[in-house]
Amino acid sequence: MIRIIGAGFSGLSLAYFFTKKGLPVTVVDKRPRTGGVIGSEFRNNMLIESAANGFLASEKIEEMFADIGLPILTTNTESRKKYIYRNGARRWPLTFDETLVLIFRSIWAIVSGTKSAQKGETLSAWASRVLGAAGRDYLIQPMVNGIFAQETAKLSAKLVLGSMFFKKRRKRLRGLVSARGGMGEVIQKLEQYLKTHGVQFELGSDGKNISENLQHNTFLAIDFHSAISHFANTNLKDRVLIKDGLASLSLARVTITYRNNLNQIDGFGVLFPNKEMFFSLGVLANTKIFENRGEYNESWILGDTVLPDLMMLSDEQILDKIMSDRRRLFIGDKAEIKDVSIHRWPNVIPNYDISLEHFLESNAAFASQLTGNYLGVLGLTGIHERNSQLVETYLERNKK
Repeated sequence: MIRIIGAGFSGLSLAYFFTKKGLPVTVVDKRPRTGGVIGSEFRNNMLIESAANGFLASEKIEEMFADIGLPILTTNTESRKKYIYRNGARRWPLTFDETLVLIFRSIWAIVSGTKSAQKGETLSAWASRVLGAAGRDYLIQPMVNGIFAQETAKLSAKLVLGSMFFKKRRKRLRGLVSARGGMGEVIQKLEQYLKTHGVQFELGSDGKNISENLQHNTFLAIDFHSAISHFANTNLKDRVLIKDGLASLSLARVTITYRNNLNQIDGFGVLFPNKEMFFSLGVLANTKIFENRGEYNESWILGDTVLPDLMMLSDEQILDKIMSDRRRLFIGDKAEIKDVSIHRWPNVIPNYDISLEHFLESNAAFASQLTGNYLGVLGLTGIHERNSQLVETYLERNKK
């Protein structure tokens, strides 16, 4: 019997792969429902996602959708337009000269064999030498804001690039995919599939039945801090975990409709470089990305790397900062809020910094019975792909 602690997407995905191999599985979670931070709600003519709004398409994601009997919803054509702010929303934020610098630096890095990230190198240092300062500040920084929610100077180049280019086979589709009913529908259908195939769920568990020393058939699919705390209090093959400096980042996702929407984002969304001094990391135009998302609405993403007191701000303070950003994005904008949904997620993603890089290198055995976004792959598709590998490794190990 395989036992998985945690019923977020990481745990459900791992249960899915074990189930496909014919192994009996029990999933345990202290929360009363599955899905973790992922959820969807249709309210006041808008579909509200509490966290992620899609998967990057891959062969295994397509197979999962087929297995759980859920049609794949692909993105609208207009969502191909993505913007970065620099004196306005731009498809390409670099000047002609900056673009030439980026091209020449990139070619030199490839020819000289120096394009790979070095051990202990920050993403800022890597981007500066391979792309140039403008490429670092107006391409890489806003891009990682939308994924890792941290400054390039504080990120590990090796971890970030490894996560972004984690190998995954594409079968047919590209880009972002979801379900008509949102990510919550994916979780619901996946849970139904697992129950139909014999998976047992123990929800609302107090966690007291988790062994201090993990058995070989038990896997942790819990958050970063909980996993670290668990192993910090156990003896992992007589090794002491080097966990100094490990940290997690907090995010808020705020979805808004407007009474008098005068301006709309004509595409996927807008990312904000740190140099532009916005309060938000970026904004998504949900109804331009997928259909069946109700009337025009936006999701604004905020992080505590830009707003250190984010988790303590009131709803009104958060909305004031967002509307300030919107007035900068659309000069003279006079939109009024009609409806809003705010989801705060404290310590929701690990800080992909040099400390995490050193930790993962020094504690390789740590990952053999864990799944989640803190193991070198950030993003639902990457976690799903890694779970497939984790199951194969487990089966190989237990053949002996």
